[in-house]
Amino acid sequence: MSFAEVKETIVEMSAEERLEVAALIVHLNRADDADYQSELDQRMDAMDAGQKVSEQTFKNLAKN
Repeated sequence: MSFAEVKETIVEMSAEERLEVAALIVHLNRADDADYQSELDQRMDAMDAGQKVSEQTFKNLAKN
């Protein structure tokens, strides 16, 4: 698939689908970043230790 075809496909997507593509691109750009991986590991360890937020808190954070 050419870049032009990719762009055309993205233009035709819903806003929600474009956000998913954007998140994927950010992830791919950071996947080989050791600092980013370390931060993710720390966040996962914190969650495993019970440091989580409620669904309502998450929704409130997502609105900002």
